[in-house]
Amino acid sequence: MKFLRRFVVIILILILVGAAWIWWDQPRKVDMADYAPADSFVYLEFNSLAELAQAFEQNDTWKAIAPLTGARLKPENRWISMAARAGIGPAASVIFSRAQLALVVVGMNTTEGEDTLRIRPEVALLVETHTSHWRIKSVAMTAVRQLANFAYGQSTCIERSDNQDLVECSSGQGDRKIIAAIDGSLLVIGNAETAVRSCLDVRRGLRPSLRTDAEMMRSRSSLGAERSLGFGYISSANAARLFSWGAPLLMGKAPGDEKLQQLLAANAGKILRGVAWTSRPSLGGIEDRFLFSLEPAVVSRLEPAFNAAGTDDSFWRLVPGTFQSLTIYRSKDPAAAWTALDSAVAIKMDALSAVLFGSLLKAGLAVYGIEDPKLLLSSLTPPLLTLKPTSGAPGSVLLARTNDRERLRHTLAQEVFKGSSGQIIDGLDREPDPEKEFTAIFIDDYLIVGKTENVRPFRTALKSSPAADTRLDLFRHFAPQSSSAILTYANDDTRLNSFVSVMASLKGITLSQDQLGALQNNAKAWTFSATETSLNSMGIERRTRSAFGQFSTIFSLVQQDSSSAPR
Repeated sequence: MKFLRRFVVIILILILVGAAWIWWDQPRKVDMADYAPADSFVYLEFNSLAELAQAFEQNDTWKAIAPLTGARLKPENRWISMAARAGIGPAASVIFSRAQLALVVVGMNTTEGEDTLRIRPEVALLVETHTSHWRIKSVAMTAVRQLANFAYGQSTCIERSDNQDLVECSSGQGDRKIIAAIDGSLLVIGNAETAVRSCLDVRRGLRPSLRTDAEMMRSRSSLGAERSLGFGYISSANAARLFSWGAPLLMGKAPGDEKLQQLLAANAGKILRGVAWTSRPSLGGIEDRFLFSLEPAVVSRLEPAFNAAGTDDSFWRLVPGTFQSLTIYRSKDPAAAWTALDSAVAIKMDALSAVLFGSLLKAGLAVYGIEDPKLLLSSLTPPLLTLKPTSGAPGSVLLARTNDRERLRHTLAQEVFKGSSGQIIDGLDREPDPEKEFTAIFIDDYLIVGKTENVRPFRTALKSSPAADTRLDLFRHFAPQSSSAILTYANDDTRLNSFVSVMASLKGITLSQDQLGALQNNAKAWTFSATETSLNSMGIERRTRSAFGQFSTIFSLVQQDSSSAPR
């Protein structure tokens, strides 16, 4: 009896010691922003790979396409997961269950051409494994070699020590590299040694971290990042800088004008506080939420542009069922909305800068032949639509209801299409003259206007295929009852195909044309994404729901890199 009591006591002590050890060894969540440089261009964090994997397994599209990728759908074993999180099991499983990730764009190398701006980012992937150095070393080094072989084809890897374990893998041509370093429990993988060194310096306290950015912390809190699959952030200065690189192209100017870029960046920084992103499961897919934080005075000026009119769906009969993208603007008064945009931009700028940014706004309508927006918008009633009809069309067309057809027709003929630059057509029977730069088509009380090279495929698509009103359930899957002021639908086939192709290639599977066809058939209910744009107290908010959200974009970039690698 005494032996039995001692045995029970020993067993209880062992259980208590084991429980205490498991509790003690549970990973303590860290703030990944502590490892990212304060001046990072782009910052993305993912605090649980297990939650991300679970969200994918419960995704409707994933369930439909999993057989094509070689993935197996099986419920997670709770006990195995708990053991791995406690540090028990194979190293790879332990790292997967405990790791936190952050993706950081540390720098941008730009090269200007005649009308192009090539940007090569310096990127670092930060993996806080919450696992000891000796245990992760072999797993990490093997993973880096596999990543290099996948991204670049056959590659050469060299290990070295420089205060921490390093491995450098180069492509066959030697012009692209993957460099990885292990510092304690942290693994840093980058495409440039400067990116890796920058993050290691932050970890060692040699340079400030992104956590010192008050706007980033505010955005993270307001978006509920702790309840999301991922969080992303671009600071005000870097968002303005990225804008300054792309804006000249909208103005019809070649990149490379340093003074113009500095002016654009300085003034954009007066308006834009920063850009933040979160992601979460929604409607059987993924919802990406973007917040463009603006100065309070700018937000108040924008309110008329987001004062939405009632829903009117009669326009769907004039939309081709095969469109690539469609944006619906429901502002009650289109002319007042334009004035609100113009005044919101000008409020923080001097006269010269206001004129410059005003020209950027006008450039958005100039592609439809509209040089004076106020002149035309007063003759239109909501909703207004911009539509890219097919993948072959270089641009989009404008579709809107008219409130005075004859007055609008006269305005087009006398003011908009001066010097015989455009043509006005009634109905779809007449083929637009390709020699004319712009074309306007009147159909009942609606106007379709744009460059002739875009109006022609729109007309062809509308005449040769059923109108979109016969497929509304397909387009509205991710926005079933939206009443937002701005609503965008986009064909997501390309991103979806890229995502599945990459997932299959990770399993060593190459999809045939028949399998790609089966993919499109299985996933057709989720091939259109929906984006709702609204205004809140902090700025402009965009919610995009799609099959896999921005995760499919990230995987598409991996595929593009690998496709160009030498074989």
